[in-house]
Amino acid sequence: MKNLGLNTKARMAPKMLECYWYLPPKGIMKMNADGAARGNLGIAGWGVVFRDHKGTVKGTYIRGIRVATNYEVECTTIIEGLNMAIQQGWQHIWVDTDSVAAAKAFQDDRVLWKLRAQWDKIKHSDIWLHFTSTWREVNFAADTSANKGVHKTMVES
Repeated sequence: MKNLGLNTKARMAPKMLECYWYLPPKGIMKMNADGAARGNLGIAGWGVVFRDHKGTVKGTYIRGIRVATNYEVECTTIIEGLNMAIQQGWQHIWVDTDSVAAAKAFQDDRVLWKLRAQWDKIKHSDIWLHFTSTWREVNFAADTSANKGVHKTMVES
């Protein structure tokens, strides 16, 4: 490299971290949720995957939405996924997203104003909710679904 006139700098190799997807307890439906946007404001889509305590996929929902910010589509994903869960009659829902900001917004009841009315309706339904955030690598099924939602929007436009 020095013969080419390029400066080199020794760097530490990145640290590999193990990450795991956890089954929900019996009686709880786990909803892995992810939103995606091509740009931040951009064509967007979302995907959710529901699994039971055995890890069996009980539902996968994918949808494209026109244009949204990354944060807006992450929050929309949670709202839409919860609406799907309620339609299925699931009463105990563990929401797992790769958006720390979205998970915290729902935990703290500081949901995006555009989604406030829908969130209030969900909150007052007779369901139990638990919110967590995880790495995208753990949330890969929902991440793949969300990207399909973006593609769906691009094809329909």
